[in-house]
Amino acid sequence: MGDTSKEIKQKYMQLLSEKEPFFLDKNYSIIQLAADLGTNRSYASKFVNKELGVTFPTLLNSLRLSHFIKLKKENPKAKISTLAAYCGFNCMLSFRRTFVKEYGTTASKYFKTNH
Repeated sequence: MGDTSKEIKQKYMQLLSEKEPFFLDKNYSIIQLAADLGTNRSYASKFVNKELGVTFPTLLNSLRLSHFIKLKKENPKAKISTLAAYCGFNCMLSFRRTFVKEYGTTASKYFKTNH
């Protein structure tokens, strides 16, 4: 992936640092990522898989969960469902499943025991 990979990595880091990160969009797709990175779908997918070591859906969910946890710590009284929706999860079932898979517990239990 050479020099092009370095450029793609820089663009990706810029995307992450934007005020409204791309992963908050519920409908964000690999095609949109490719456009944002200035490349094609195939190369964007290879970048995510090889350089970041995950699949595109796993990347989105990981970024969304990290952002959710940050926001919940900053706003402890905020409803989990409200923050999950803001962070790009289409439904609570998807959020719950993803959270439990990643952290081994529900979000409410996570914040009661860890934070």
